[in-house]
Amino acid sequence: MSSILEKLVENRKMPVLFIGSGISKRYLYKFPDWETLLKTSFYKVNQDPYFYQQHKDELLRKNLTDFEINKALGTIIENEFNRAFFQRKIKIKNPNPNWVSTGVSPYKMYLSIKFKNMQLYNSPWAKKELEEFQKLKNKVSAIITTNYDQFLEKHVFKNDYTVFKRQYEMFSSDSYNIAEIYKIHGCVTDADSIIITENDYKSFERTRRLFIAKMLTLFSESPIIFLGYSFTDENIQKIVQDFLDCLTQKDLDNIHEHLIFVSWKKNERNLIEIRNNITTTEGKIIPITEIQTDNFYSVFQILNKITPGISASKIRETRKVVKKIVDKSVDQGQETALMINIEDLDKISNTKALAIAVGYREDFIQDNGYKMFPESIIFEDILKDNQNLKPEKVCFDRYSSISYQRVLPIFKYAKKIPEKIQNDERLLKYIKSKDAKEKIISKTLMKRIINYPSFEKYEDIEKHINDYDSVNKKCMLLLKNVDILSTEDLRNFCIDLFDDFISNEMKDTHFKRCVLYLDFLENYEEYKEKSNQQFLEN
Repeated sequence: MSSILEKLVENRKMPVLFIGSGISKRYLYKFPDWETLLKTSFYKVNQDPYFYQQHKDELLRKNLTDFEINKALGTIIENEFNRAFFQRKIKIKNPNPNWVSTGVSPYKMYLSIKFKNMQLYNSPWAKKELEEFQKLKNKVSAIITTNYDQFLEKHVFKNDYTVFKRQYEMFSSDSYNIAEIYKIHGCVTDADSIIITENDYKSFERTRRLFIAKMLTLFSESPIIFLGYSFTDENIQKIVQDFLDCLTQKDLDNIHEHLIFVSWKKNERNLIEIRNNITTTEGKIIPITEIQTDNFYSVFQILNKITPGISASKIRETRKVVKKIVDKSVDQGQETALMINIEDLDKISNTKALAIAVGYREDFIQDNGYKMFPESIIFEDILKDNQNLKPEKVCFDRYSSISYQRVLPIFKYAKKIPEKIQNDERLLKYIKSKDAKEKIISKTLMKRIINYPSFEKYEDIEKHINDYDSVNKKCMLLLKNVDILSTEDLRNFCIDLFDDFISNEMKDTHFKRCVLYLDFLENYEEYKEKSNQQFLEN
């Protein structure tokens, strides 16, 4: 008889992963549970354990649940921590002194920095398990997590999943319900979004309907697997109860096959499958499948047998491009020829002929559209080498009227057709304006970044880059320290920032300058050598 996970593989349905702190605790060194986090935070203010215990005992005498006690302690500790900070009794190591004036809670800033500095366990079993976990990026459709840390986006689904840090972002125009991470309790890169106090949880409750609606949307196409939570976790049980209350009886009939808890059981190497129950707020008893194990490698190994027709990141990219084309074309009344998603057919009038094409974006670009495709494709191609663009068409169609004041990579394409470039005065002028480091990172720019810190090694940049709140500022830090970065380091930083660059409508000039400089480092010398060779031959 097939296990519940094997049935999931047979159905070829990419699951949604709902990930809790148990997963971060499993792979990040000294990652604290909730109580430990609260206790160590309090000790920053007052190291006498009796003061912490006094607050906890008072709450226990009110017959509160563990969940309610932790929320109340979070409120008390934030108040105590912030008071001590503003009285200069404690300090926060933040290289950006201006953060205090932003109104962000010092306690949340402390938590943000604490979780940013978490390191991976350096042990063979953790590395082996993590490698199997990383393979899931093409096997799952989306991630929901209550974790603040960056373990998932930095170490598991790096560069392939878009991160949403606040609930209202889940239904923004940038969400496509695929290859996305929803951080419903906030993220360390946005300290103000962190949920830790009673007021934070009240705000979460008020907007919970958005999150439940997103769960319903995802659940319509995918089963949901809970990882890193205790089955008795009060917060998660409440979320699941609210979710189940929204389902029809038809949905509930086989819910045990579509809602799966993988719970940690110490030293258990097998996958013990049991039936458990959750009672909804209306009193319905709903059977849920629970898998108890300490062998997450086997869990990931089974899930990696899922064979979707196309990866989650490709599906998201397709939906994203289609939506942009549809929105722009419908707004402008240009409905003669469209690339259109089936879900958006109702946006198109039936007064004009409609042709529908299905395929990969790069294939359509090769055939036509070089004059019109967005600049983001060029930047993505420089970073990921994944667009298969034709050098001649980029240079002479896309760059047909380029001004030397623009900031667009060119050397990757120019080096392949140097003999043809020599006959184009406009392109030569553009290349001349970008053929040295000093022309890309000008004296004017150097004056603007003079107050940014200088570092000696890559790890220092990695540690501090998220202290800056915009793509432009992060890239100014990179440009200040570009001499200590290898081309691969610079590429990785830019890839991490690429989605934010797109969502900011590609207005981040310094991001463009970083990618342009990467293109210069990797391709200019080859272009120059071939051009000189061409000159000698002539």
